[in-house]
Amino acid sequence: MKKHFQTIWIVGASAGIGAALAAKFANNPTSEQQNIIISARNGDKLRELADALPGVIPVAVDITDPNAVKSALARIEEEFGLPDLAVLAAGIYSPMKVANFSADTVRSHIDTNYIGIVNCLEPLLTRMRARRSGEIAVVASVAGYRGLPNAAAYGPTKAALINLCETLHTELSGSGVLLRVINPGFVKTRLTDKNDFEMPYLLSPDQAADFMYKDLCGKDDFEIAFPPPFVRQLKLTRILPYGLFFKLMRKLVKA
Repeated sequence: MKKHFQTIWIVGASAGIGAALAAKFANNPTSEQQNIIISARNGDKLRELADALPGVIPVAVDITDPNAVKSALARIEEEFGLPDLAVLAAGIYSPMKVANFSADTVRSHIDTNYIGIVNCLEPLLTRMRARRSGEIAVVASVAGYRGLPNAAAYGPTKAALINLCETLHTELSGSGVLLRVINPGFVKTRLTDKNDFEMPYLLSPDQAADFMYKDLCGKDDFEIAFPPPFVRQLKLTRILPYGLFFKLMRKLVKA
C-alpha cells in the first residue's frame, strides 16, 4: 500500500539525489495537499528548483549550524506542520589518497556528513517522538560498509551514520517513529565527477530517486540500498576475512 505524506522535508536538495527526489515527489504526489520543503545552503539553487516544481517550498539552511536547523524546522512546523517524512541527504565528498591525507579534509566531512545530520536528527526526533509519528530517512552510502581506497574522509562518516541509524532504529521501536538508512551506490553528480576511476553500476540521480521513492512510499524496511547487484557484492565483502579483503582492495588500487 502506498503511503501518504502531507509534509515532506528534504535536506540537501539543491542538486543531485536530493533534487531528483524532490522532483519525483512533486511529479508523483502521495497526497492531495502535499507540501515539499527543500533545504540546502545554496538558496539560489533551491529557488530555481522550487520555481520549476509545483508544491515545492525552499528553506535555506546550513546544517552545520544547529540553531539554524532548529529555526528552519520551527518555521516549517509553523507554516506546514511537522514533517511526516524527513529525508536527510546533505553531504560533501572529496576523494583523499593517503599521500594527501589531511585532518582538515576529514574534519570538514565529519562536520557536514555526520554532525550536520545529527543536528537535524535532534529536533526531528524530539518533535516526532512527542507526536508519536513520523519517518526519517538518513542518506549514508554503500561506502560505509567497509573501508575503501581513496575514501578515508568520506567513508568513515557514512559508516558512522549507518551505525547511528542501527542504534536509533532499535531504540525507537514502539515509539511511532520510523528511522531508516539509505545506502546508494555510485550516482553521477558533481561530487562523483571528482573520481578518477571507473564507477561500477553508475546511476543517474533520477534512477537513484526512483529506488528511493518506491521504497519510501511502499515499504518499512530499515535499509534502502541500490543498485541491487552492487549492494550484494559489497555486502559480501563485509564477511570476508581481512586477508582476503585487503588482497581484493590492493587489486583495486593497482587497477
